Amino acid sequence: MKKMIVSVVTILFLLSVVPIAPGRISIRVLVDESRVCGWDSIYQDILIERGAPSNTNWDFSFSSEEPWAFSNGAEEIRNVASIHVKKSGTLDYAELRDYDVLIIASFEESYSSAEMDAVRQFVENGGSLLMLADADFPNNSASRAFDVIFSSQTAVIADKEGVLKTFHYGDLDFTLERALFFYVDNVEVHPVTTGVDRIALVYGVPIIQYESGTVLARTDSSSWLDTLGSREGSKQPEEEAGPFDVLLAMENVGKGRALFIGSSISFWNAVTQDEKQNLKLLSNAVTWLGEPGGPYKQYQTTNDEAQHIVAEATSLYYSHEFLEAETRFREALAFFEESNEIFPNVDAREGIEDVRLCLTMCGIGMQAEEIHANATRLFTEREYEKAIEEFEKAKSLYDEIECTARADECAKKIDESISWITLRNKAAQELQQAEEALSVAPSTFDAAGYEQAKRLFLQAKSSWEEYDDPVQVTACEEYIEQCETERGRIRSRVVMVEATSALVLVVLSAMIAFIHWHRKKVKQPAEPNARDALAIVSERYVRGEITKAEYEEMMSTLKRE
Repeated sequence: MKKMIVSVVTILFLLSVVPIAPGRISIRVLVDESRVCGWDSIYQDILIERGAPSNTNWDFSFSSEEPWAFSNGAEEIRNVASIHVKKSGTLDYAELRDYDVLIIASFEESYSSAEMDAVRQFVENGGSLLMLADADFPNNSASRAFDVIFSSQTAVIADKEGVLKTFHYGDLDFTLERALFFYVDNVEVHPVTTGVDRIALVYGVPIIQYESGTVLARTDSSSWLDTLGSREGSKQPEEEAGPFDVLLAMENVGKGRALFIGSSISFWNAVTQDEKQNLKLLSNAVTWLGEPGGPYKQYQTTNDEAQHIVAEATSLYYSHEFLEAETRFREALAFFEESNEIFPNVDAREGIEDVRLCLTMCGIGMQAEEIHANATRLFTEREYEKAIEEFEKAKSLYDEIECTARADECAKKIDESISWITLRNKAAQELQQAEEALSVAPSTFDAAGYEQAKRLFLQAKSSWEEYDDPVQVTACEEYIEQCETERGRIRSRVVMVEATSALVLVVLSAMIAFIHWHRKKVKQPAEPNARDALAIVSERYVRGEITKAEYEEMMSTLKRE
């Protein structure tokens, strides 16, 4: 095919090479020319015969101004991006991640699966791919990573509406085969095709298979797949008829994009010298492909998303919603890990370390919450000693993760538990004292014992009411009732005894009076003799009933008588 091009294209030998500036503007483009195509020695000899110097740059390169190179396209791209041309080595992600757009345009050797895995990773992480196909390229070694297949036949797209195109270079004029240069007018509206209503297609290669994407340009039914050879340029019965897809845009390939164009020659300097819309298409393509931003930009976006999630998780954490916080922290960790994978960076590594610590703290928090819930249950069930043990465990965990509010809450519950235990012990002690007083009350044979027991039971009841134990309150009330009953019985017996005693006294007094009266009536006492009288006086004196003077006077009188 290159022989045919040599035969029809006027060669303008401009020996200077335009340097590619490694500027760091908004979009960074890497052009891979590690296996760049070029004219072989046979075609070089032909070109030299036509006047080309022996030191001519024979490569189809973006850093060359030869007619078969892409310097016009490179200059157009520089209006929207910076360009770096890779001259050697293999593609790997460590290099690609510094760019926004990768251009693959001229390659004579296949890309390995490892290289295309790196390209796929690059695109999925925010980078983009622009691939320009050629019938002589091993196109599918690169496009297959995106489920895109170009025709592998040694054939190019021709069209009955082809244009007789003559190129003027210096003193030489050359004309292309009419059918192999034509315009594609079926162009869809898209950012890539803004300002482009037709595309000059030269030696086009059809896209015959793709899994996703949007076809932006398609040839007419007047086109066919022309087999290169002696009958080139005329449709043969066995040759496949069009239309053919030649421009495919793929959006949302992970975070990135891809664009496949079925012709690299359409962007050679020899073509774009006049076909300015092809240059516009190229700059549009780079602008659109560069919008997502390559991995070196995406990592920051991913970090920002991670930080946003961390803020939400932190809020949940301090609201003690540790399970929900853990879920969000894990999401943040995934973003930080993705960021560091996209483009290794300190922010992501520090984020990963911090989030892992937060996950550990969430785990401790969830453990503390479980223990706290059990402690609260025990507290509610009034098992205060066990509750204190659990609250102390929970408090220790909360202190470990500096969850001050929760730790303070545990401390408060511990204090409350101690207060309840103290009150319960006081009430129990008071009840015990009351029961002991009640047990000894019968031995006192009076109501005082029961009065004392009742007073103690009332005191115990008040404490149990404060403790809010209705069972013990009821028990105290029953004991109080018992005390009152026993006290009533004792008082009844006392009244009865007192009444009986009074009656007995009355009866005894009456009997004594009666007996005394009866004795006087029935029998008068004998006159006492003098000896008896002396004895009576002496007894009275002894009993203190008379004074000594009276005693002596009475004794003197009795003796005289």
